Amino acid sequence: MSGNGLDNTGENRDTRHSSASRRAFLGAAGTAGASALAGCTGMLGDSGGPQTLRVTVWSGNYVERFEEAIRPIFESRFDAELELVSGWNSLLAKIKSAPADDPPFDVTVACEPIYYNGRSQGLFEELRYEDHIPNIDNVIQHYKDIRPHSHGAPVDGAPLSILYNTDLEEPVETWSDFTSSVVQQSNGVGVDSGFWIYPLLAAGVGTDAAPGAQELYEEQHHDALMDTIEAWPIEGWASSGTDVWQQFQNGIVDAAQWYFDQVYYDMEDHPNVEFAMPEQNAGWMNNWAVVRGTDKRQLGEEFINMLLDPEVQSKWAEDHPLFFTTSGMSYPDDLAQYLPTTAEEAEQWSIPQWEEVAPYSEQFSNKFKQMKNQ
Repeated sequence: MSGNGLDNTGENRDTRHSSASRRAFLGAAGTAGASALAGCTGMLGDSGGPQTLRVTVWSGNYVERFEEAIRPIFESRFDAELELVSGWNSLLAKIKSAPADDPPFDVTVACEPIYYNGRSQGLFEELRYEDHIPNIDNVIQHYKDIRPHSHGAPVDGAPLSILYNTDLEEPVETWSDFTSSVVQQSNGVGVDSGFWIYPLLAAGVGTDAAPGAQELYEEQHHDALMDTIEAWPIEGWASSGTDVWQQFQNGIVDAAQWYFDQVYYDMEDHPNVEFAMPEQNAGWMNNWAVVRGTDKRQLGEEFINMLLDPEVQSKWAEDHPLFFTTSGMSYPDDLAQYLPTTAEEAEQWSIPQWEEVAPYSEQFSNKFKQMKNQ
């Protein structure tokens, strides 16, 4: 896998799980809350009727929660409809295969490799912040500095979480604990099978060769990084949250690397599994982009501006345990203890800087393929 061929990094990844037991009531609340957030001027299509903005979002619980939280707000603020297209696979390939003036969607979510490759291959429009996205001023500077945001605004993401069996002799609370005797003598560890960058980030945080996960970007530390990940007793490769829970249930793993946004609302359904959020941690972050050639470039930019509204992010947080990038948003009480609200807190997490990792991506990808095939 090369630095310019990472669109399929998470080909089989799915975020599906049930959160109805804790969030079912929020569907109605989302509609009610949207009216309080309304007030922007409507956008009319050429025919005088409402436009449709086609937006790609991640699959599973991400699209379900986006639907609940964001659609009512968007459709109350704009004279337009929101069409959500969900998936993880081949986002950039779909853009490249479409006519240059007729892309398959107007706006897309983009995690690290997709954003890097989409921007470098000219598949995203440059964002006109001064004209249409003034809410970029609300974004904590740290998130804007992680990667160039010329073609994609940093909006949301999530930290990595540790899951562990409560029957273990000691809790598993840091990434360095994955090489501890407690974990080494357990049934094993589970990791993400699609996005190799995140197990590597976690291993980097748990390696002492460089601060944070800098081992990923400094070739002289790659041997130490690979020694760490190879020392993890990996027995489970997961492409979804469902896979992770099943591996715990079947006794395949006693600890796992997964994602806070996908597990936090599910913990009550798994009484023998606990989660930990290390202070020194890693995470992922989305940059939202307007697709090249769309005839709804301005509406797409205004949609991204809406996603950067602190009120909108506060409402979104009621439905989805993500971290958000603006300094003025607020989390529900149960999330506030886990997610950063200041630059100082956010800087404790290692979020991929893909321009720096891209030269080594093929090496890392091949290594993970070998590990999975052992």
